[in-house]
Amino acid sequence: MKDVSNFSKVLLATRPVDFRKHANGLSTVVKETLESQPFDPKLLFVFVNKRKTAIRMLYWDLTGFATWNKQLEKDKFKWPKNQDEAKMMLSPRQLKWLLQGIDLEKIKIHVPVTFNETF
Repeated sequence: MKDVSNFSKVLLATRPVDFRKHANGLSTVVKETLESQPFDPKLLFVFVNKRKTAIRMLYWDLTGFATWNKQLEKDKFKWPKNQDEAKMMLSPRQLKWLLQGIDLEKIKIHVPVTFNETF
C-alpha cells in the first residue's frame, strides 16, 4: 500500500459496505453512492463493514484497482457518525488517526490564526 500521504484526498464512505464486494463492486459504490470518479489516482476511498471491525480501502494505481484491508481482532473502529451524508472528506492525517483507533469526533485541533499586522 502506498503511504496515505501520497493521496491528495481521502473519501470515506460513512455508511457500512458489504465486504463481499471487492475492487469492482467497491468502484461501483464509489460512482453511485459516493458520486466520485474511481479512476483518479490521487483519491483514496475508505469503507467499513457493518460491525466496524474491518476497513477496506480502494485506489486506482494507473494499471488497475488496488485494495487494502485491515481487520481488528478485539476492538471496533471509531467510525464517524455522519450518517446524513454518504461520504466525508478526511485528511491523510485523520485517516492515520482512524486506523490507530482514535475517535475523530473527539479530537479538537487548534484553529490556525492569521494576522494582518503586528502589535
